[in-house]
Amino acid sequence: MTRPVDDAAAAEVPQWSRRRCCAALAASAAGTLAACAGHRIQVPKELASPRVPAFSAAAAATELPAGWAPHIMRRDRPPTQYRLHERDERVVVHAVAEHSTSGLRCDVDIDPHATPWLGWEWRVDRFPRGASVADDERDDSPARVVLAFDGDMRQLRLRDLMFMEQVELFTGKTLPFATLMYTWDGEAAVDSVIAYPRSSRIQYLVVEQGPARAGRWLRYRRNVVDDYRRVFGADPGPIRHVGVLTDSDDLRLRVESWFGDITLTAI
Repeated sequence: MTRPVDDAAAAEVPQWSRRRCCAALAASAAGTLAACAGHRIQVPKELASPRVPAFSAAAAATELPAGWAPHIMRRDRPPTQYRLHERDERVVVHAVAEHSTSGLRCDVDIDPHATPWLGWEWRVDRFPRGASVADDERDDSPARVVLAFDGDMRQLRLRDLMFMEQVELFTGKTLPFATLMYTWDGEAAVDSVIAYPRSSRIQYLVVEQGPARAGRWLRYRRNVVDDYRRVFGADPGPIRHVGVLTDSDDLRLRVESWFGDITLTAI
């Protein structure tokens, strides 16, 4: 696994869970991505892409690139706004969170063993002070890249299955077998793993800490298979969803982020 590296040449979801979000399940909603307890994720083959659709391939005048759609996690909170935007001579996704939370996701059918190398870029000009996924009261992040994996639900602990059923009961959404979120956190050290307290199947992997590198494009390259083995202690199944997430509903701040293309490649 490699540390994030500056791009010196550049000018610049199951359910995607959040700690505070799931604490409020009985009150209203939550969400990450998809898979009914006891079943594998069912994504129609005609709707699942064999690759992650590129933001840069879309026209800046369009709202969202083909294959991407909003993912609402809390219907009692305003959604984060995602739009295509031209910045630094390329088309990227501009995310604006105003006391809000929601994600942007695409359905895929990708074998991580064949294409284990995850690459992406993001930029945050001003990091929200105090944000950290390690604290329920401050569980905001300006930038996350989310991967949802399929798997054999019979391998899960009863506690995890009960949590999945609870989420589906109260929200109508279903969780994937495993969710791995690459996160820009305010306090946790880079490469630290933070587990979601109510389910071991949702894990945060910190790839950036604090405001020191805000205000520039940052480029990352991660081996998904290695990361999954480290976090979950097993080999990953197929990747069913890829997404991005910007939220600020806990600290009630305005947060802006930009996301470049997300890729999964063999080398």
